[in-house]
Amino acid sequence: MRERPVLIVAETPSLGAAIADLLEAGHIEYRLVRSIEEERPLESLGRRYPVVLAATSGYLCPTARQWLNGDLPHTRLVVVGSRDPAVVDDEKIRRFPLPLDPDRLMGAVRTLVPVG
Repeated sequence: MRERPVLIVAETPSLGAAIADLLEAGHIEYRLVRSIEEERPLESLGRRYPVVLAATSGYLCPTARQWLNGDLPHTRLVVVGSRDPAVVDDEKIRRFPLPLDPDRLMGAVRTLVPVG
């Protein structure tokens, strides 16, 4: 059973809090954590959260690197803010640069979050 459809990993706390405010205003349930490590075991993360949203203003994104290594199976990843060269858009990963376009982000999250 899923707790919430979106897990926000606030690698940059202020950015994570701003995204949480956006999701809340859009009536999308979420859980906010500072590190993906708070959600162990990671092998079952996809059953709990179909979408992982990493919020970081840093160049590299540790959450994205774990996702790319296969440590977060059965999840889709949204990366906000990072310019990590390892992160490229495809069918399971979306990247949003800063400054953030809130409407574009919310549209993407809505398409990734399962209905019902």
